[in-house]
Amino acid sequence: MARWLFLLLLLVPARAATRLYVAPDDGAAYLKRFLASARREVEVALYLWTRGRLDLAETLAGEARRGVRVRVLLDERPGGEPQDPEVLRVLRAGGVEVRFVSPVRFAHYHIKAARVDGRRLWFSTGNWTRSSFTRNREYSLVTDRPDWVAEFGRVFAADWEARALALSDAALVWSPQRVYSILHPFWEGNARRRLLGLIAAARTDLLIEQNGFTDEALYQALLEAMDRGVRVRLLGDARSRNSHYFGRMAERLRAQGAQVRYLSGLKVHAKAMLVDGERAFVGSQNFTAAALTANRELGAVLQAGPALARLQARMEADWARASPAVRPPAGPVPWSEAGRYLGLSVAVEGRVLGIERRGSVYRLRFDRAGRFFVVIPARVAGRFPLGRYPGRRVRVRGRVRRYRDHLEIVVEDPARIEVVP
Repeated sequence: MARWLFLLLLLVPARAATRLYVAPDDGAAYLKRFLASARREVEVALYLWTRGRLDLAETLAGEARRGVRVRVLLDERPGGEPQDPEVLRVLRAGGVEVRFVSPVRFAHYHIKAARVDGRRLWFSTGNWTRSSFTRNREYSLVTDRPDWVAEFGRVFAADWEARALALSDAALVWSPQRVYSILHPFWEGNARRRLLGLIAAARTDLLIEQNGFTDEALYQALLEAMDRGVRVRLLGDARSRNSHYFGRMAERLRAQGAQVRYLSGLKVHAKAMLVDGERAFVGSQNFTAAALTANRELGAVLQAGPALARLQARMEADWARASPAVRPPAGPVPWSEAGRYLGLSVAVEGRVLGIERRGSVYRLRFDRAGRFFVVIPARVAGRFPLGRYPGRRVRVRGRVRRYRDHLEIVVEDPARIEVVP
């Protein structure tokens, strides 16, 4: 009997369902149904709630009136302004318990999450505003995974009582990641470690869809990923192209070889990262130091399954219709202009001054200062007519990237190098 119980416990997480919802595609009706399904209690942790989503306040007030215990924990001044008084009036009039999180605990209570009856959990990249469900690109998850649901309950209880909780080994992705207490230190949160771990584990491709990006540690991790040959793609909102909150870091990454695109028509408020098409992060964390080390935030790492498949399809579709930060040229460009097209696949022309062997690669040199090379891995060099290139003008097709102190295009197919008149 004990053996069968043990096997059943092992199967519970595997059978648990996690579903991805996409805004604006899915609207807010599913969330109202989720909240209205409560029989005993609802716990809500939220950053921003405006009267554009007064219907959610009315739903929770209705639940409280019929005997469900409803507790709402809010940031007192999101964006420096008080929470909407009409939302608070509706909640309190209905018997909902409302508390504000002390600013002593967190810089901002930036989480967006709710739990129903201790058995189902909703969390999201989006706030409870009209635009979050009608004009923004947002991702939300609804899950009955027992470990995730229980963990949120423990954190909500601690935040409700204004006490710290050790979360370094948490199943979910929690901010802030910081050492708490001088007398009995422990890590409160794991966000930076989990995100850096995901980037470090990437083998071929990282696709990031983000509202904010200013964190230096994540920037350096992405540079290291590109040095390993990982394709890094960064997708942001078209209106953030010139912003300090996203655009400046996006341009720095583009200058190092990342591909950057901007989406129009929807506000990109999402915070998601797809890793090799096999894992993904979704959460409330912007890629900023404040989000990782000062705010209360919540996210999760998705593995293979329907939620990951839908997330990948949506992110790739957004990428496909977004505009490149720099458009590819219509024709070939001189090697000296290759730096303008970092991260893009282009045709580059120039005269080869010579070929040199460096470790496991051959390098075609185009200038004496070593500012640009065409790199051919030694393992495939036998397929190339290397002796034909020196002194000849060639056209090379491939992705321009920055490697250490120079620009380069890595080529493994001889068809990508053409000797031209």
